[in-house]
Amino acid sequence: MPEYLEICKDLPSAGCTMLAGGTDLIPRYEMGQEMPDYLIDLKKLSELNQITVSEEATVIGALTSIQDIHDNHTLRTEFEALHLASHDFAGAQIRHRGTIGGNICNASPAGDLLPPLYAFDGLLNLEGPDGERILPINEFILGPGRTALKEFELLTSITLTRNGFKSNFQKVGLRQSMAISTVNVAFVYNTEFTHINIAAGAVSPTVVCLDHFTSAFLKDQTHPTDFIQLIDEDISPIDDIRATAKYRTQVLKNLVNQFIKSQMT
Repeated sequence: MPEYLEICKDLPSAGCTMLAGGTDLIPRYEMGQEMPDYLIDLKKLSELNQITVSEEATVIGALTSIQDIHDNHTLRTEFEALHLASHDFAGAQIRHRGTIGGNICNASPAGDLLPPLYAFDGLLNLEGPDGERILPINEFILGPGRTALKEFELLTSITLTRNGFKSNFQKVGLRQSMAISTVNVAFVYNTEFTHINIAAGAVSPTVVCLDHFTSAFLKDQTHPTDFIQLIDEDISPIDDIRATAKYRTQVLKNLVNQFIKSQMT
């Protein structure tokens, strides 16, 4: 990081782009997007390419590949939703090259790793010329392709608290893999259902937590399906080439309804 910060002192921010895995960036240039004056390859920042587990938390370096996330034992056993999202992520070549930091900073409403990170209340560790700071992921992603990164600031790692929660991830797309999600959703909960967090992607400009539904469900679990319509208050889907807003809404409600029924019986 010190070498990166030193290099940035002499570069104009307007003409610089950071390169992590390049699985989103390079195809854009190949399709005609104008190349930046300076492309900074971050791959040799080895301190950002590791997963560290302590008693309280698991810290994932921003340059950790999707495949390494998939293969990590702690993530597979304690953060299963993130493991499942990495399993369904594109194809093998992209999983080995693409990074979790790139998936976050790309800020796609349909990014597969994002709903688990929202549902686990992930904290993003940022570092730049002005020092270090920490932001919840829902404050970092501002809209499609928009983040709260400051000039020359980097996402360095993601911190997930080891709460012992169970979790699940589900994705609906035109294909199981190698397809952008039509709807994706992560569930994080405890056995007693005194805690539940549900985060959904591709149904709003950013990933959203279904707070209206979960709040009602936590107050009254006798008839959970009565609250499914509250999901409408948290989402704002659109029509696009992959699906209509109506379809996305119904799919999400079906996924939530199916999950709740499977856990309550």
